[in-house]
Amino acid sequence: MGNFKNQIDEDIKYYQQEFSYVNNIEKNEWAFNFWVLDKLFSVDEELIESKIVEYHDLGIDAYEIYEDTKEVYLIQNKYYSDNTPLSSEYIKNDFLLRAITALENGTYPKSEELQKFFSKYKSNPDFSVKLQLFITNNNESKEIDDYIKKFNSEHPKYIAKVFYLNDIESRYYDETKVRQKNFSTKLESINKGTILNIKNEAYKMANILDARYALTPVVSLYRLYREAIEKGYPIFEKNIREYLGNKGINSNIYKTLLDKEERKNFFYYNNGITIICDKIGSINTVSTSSNLNVVYTIDNPQIVNGCQTVNSIYEALDNIDSKDLEKEFKDTFVMVKILEINRQDAKEENLYKNIVRYNNSQNSIDEKTFVANTDIFIRLQTEFEKKGFILLIKQSDSNKYSSKYKTISELQKNASERLTRFNLPNFKKASDSFIKLEKFLQVINAFASGGYIAYVKKSTMLKFGSETYQTAINFIKNGNVTNDVLLDLFMLYLKAEQTKKESEDKRSPIPYYLIDCFAKYECKDRKVDFISSELSDSSKILHIVKLYKAVSSAYSKEYAKKFSVDYNKMIKQNVNYEILDNLRDTLKDVI
Repeated sequence: MGNFKNQIDEDIKYYQQEFSYVNNIEKNEWAFNFWVLDKLFSVDEELIESKIVEYHDLGIDAYEIYEDTKEVYLIQNKYYSDNTPLSSEYIKNDFLLRAITALENGTYPKSEELQKFFSKYKSNPDFSVKLQLFITNNNESKEIDDYIKKFNSEHPKYIAKVFYLNDIESRYYDETKVRQKNFSTKLESINKGTILNIKNEAYKMANILDARYALTPVVSLYRLYREAIEKGYPIFEKNIREYLGNKGINSNIYKTLLDKEERKNFFYYNNGITIICDKIGSINTVSTSSNLNVVYTIDNPQIVNGCQTVNSIYEALDNIDSKDLEKEFKDTFVMVKILEINRQDAKEENLYKNIVRYNNSQNSIDEKTFVANTDIFIRLQTEFEKKGFILLIKQSDSNKYSSKYKTISELQKNASERLTRFNLPNFKKASDSFIKLEKFLQVINAFASGGYIAYVKKSTMLKFGSETYQTAINFIKNGNVTNDVLLDLFMLYLKAEQTKKESEDKRSPIPYYLIDCFAKYECKDRKVDFISSELSDSSKILHIVKLYKAVSSAYSKEYAKKFSVDYNKMIKQNVNYEILDNLRDTLKDVI
């Protein structure tokens, strides 16, 4: 990988220009916390400052809470030069112990929200804590890595991990850098009786595919994934590969595998794994010192279901000394279904795609790329591009379209009328035309459900099956919502953002509150039919922005006066529509 720190530095400079009003943003080491929460945890920019609690060498730098899954991420960040090493004493004392000890004792002083969440769920069996350290160099330390593995194996409720610069780049792009396209690996089982072969020709069946169902040791899958990582082979099918992001480890799977008594029941708890491959090898009997007496090869495997299970197996077993793996996990198995498909055959290729779709949609897998590859977003990406705007479905789209539009005259021409109507500047570079999918869905949710949802539920926008995701899908599918309506609504958000940055307090209008108010008042209780007419000319748009700049500024002051909370806390509370109604009634005839 190249020096990804250049990308981080470029983004930090952008933050320092665009969010100059944020305390400490001018300090690169503090701004790196902002970067991590924005790029890796999808925290809305308005909420990030309140989630950064420290940026020195002690305790926690930042945190993120996922109440639906009872998970908390305790984040520490090191904005280091290439040569700066991590201190093992820092890892042992500060990273792994200091904050956890305070939270366990109920004495953590830096964040009331964090301590309250920790105390509420710490006794819940589903509760888990992810300790994550992000460092901007690749000075890996075996001593540190070994100590973290030991800590993880002894504390299954806590999952600690260091992300070096190369790891950060992979997580940022949500993809594996492919170095090897062909890959053959071995899988094991106890004996031939623990494997079911389905040979269609031999059994005179009309099915297309041969298949194998095998009782498979988790150690075998751990080795498969580790070898794929080492060789740069993309083991996860391309439509689900990007799932290995924030939520790639299932805490219950992880804890079960590290529990010496519970791990023997893993086979009964887990639904299994589906692998598609080019060829399934014959079963060979081997002599081993373990209980695994048969082995077979599979060529070019792709895991199409069970991504989370395999990732969790890898993370759990990676904490155990390699020489002890077979002994420790000799009774821990999972069912693996293997299908042999000739993807050069059109009929089998179509079947392959259907297997991927059905395996993931039926199990409510919530990875970003599975969402991103649904037809609805691809269609929008195509249609928006014709109108001069680029919908970014995943991180790597940014590089793709920057390369495609080194000359941007076509984008400028197609976007010109809309930008002029909203009094927005025309594009100077391709990236000015970019619309991030996550942000796009936030704007839709602000209109359909309110500003509060748009701010605090950002991390759920791309979760297949979540309420916010479904709200956005239903909105887009509404027969009265055209591509122009969608773009106009997003332009209103951009105009609000531009006005906020130019305002004296750098806080008003509050962009998602403006969309919320526009939906509630101008669009008569969120009726999409009114969007086009209300945004049809510049004078109407200017009036809307001026009105809600005044309303949101007055709202912040009134809310602080009534509830004694600052802006950062207010933005995380439900909107008080009684205050909002009164302020709008007062200001609508003045503006």
